[in-house]
Amino acid sequence: MTTIKRKTANCIECNQLRLVYALKRCQQCYWKSKLKSWKKKPLKAPIRKKSKKLTQQEREYRIVKARFLSENPVCMYPGCNSMEVTLHHAKGRIGTLLTDRRYFKSLCWPHHQHIEQNPVLARKLGLSYSRLSNI
Repeated sequence: MTTIKRKTANCIECNQLRLVYALKRCQQCYWKSKLKSWKKKPLKAPIRKKSKKLTQQEREYRIVKARFLSENPVCMYPGCNSMEVTLHHAKGRIGTLLTDRRYFKSLCWPHHQHIEQNPVLARKLGLSYSRLSNI
């Protein structure tokens, strides 16, 4: 039975008689040159956390939200006169509903949480709508 002998030659980097790995280099020199070439490659730009479109929508939303809350500083929950209000999106915040003032409600934080936890009551009071309806 014959054995296959691996090719030995002088490495073009270190000029020592070794097993030739690739590109006429020994294994050590080959990987050194590979690491150098990887370090030289320019880094790609990082992936954005938000798209330009979403950033623009949020910028517009902040303006619309501030204007609405300044015009409606009192909680809209029946019987509540609290002046510490947050913005409630009665139909959700998806797509154009994010800035659609028709579905904005100013609610104090306790009532806002109550409405979110009791959607049936919210619909009866007119503080929440189904996204599927045309109202």
